[in-house]
Amino acid sequence: MGNAVVELGTYRTRDGDLVHAWYDSSGVLMAERDGPKGTERVDPSTLTGVVKLSDDPFWPEGEAPTQGVRWSE
Repeated sequence: MGNAVVELGTYRTRDGDLVHAWYDSSGVLMAERDGPKGTERVDPSTLTGVVKLSDDPFWPEGEAPTQGVRWSE
């Protein structure tokens, strides 16, 4: 598996977990790792050995995470 630089999109880890990476409203890259232990926020700069599956950061569900998302009107 490659040593991809994590950017916007969905990735697969060596362990088979999905990592969803997106930019928050202030432009900071955020990431969540989704695996058998549940979902946890991770530092995108620490991820190695991941393979990009999609440019869609919320693939395959298509929904943004509810944790840490702020809406302003």
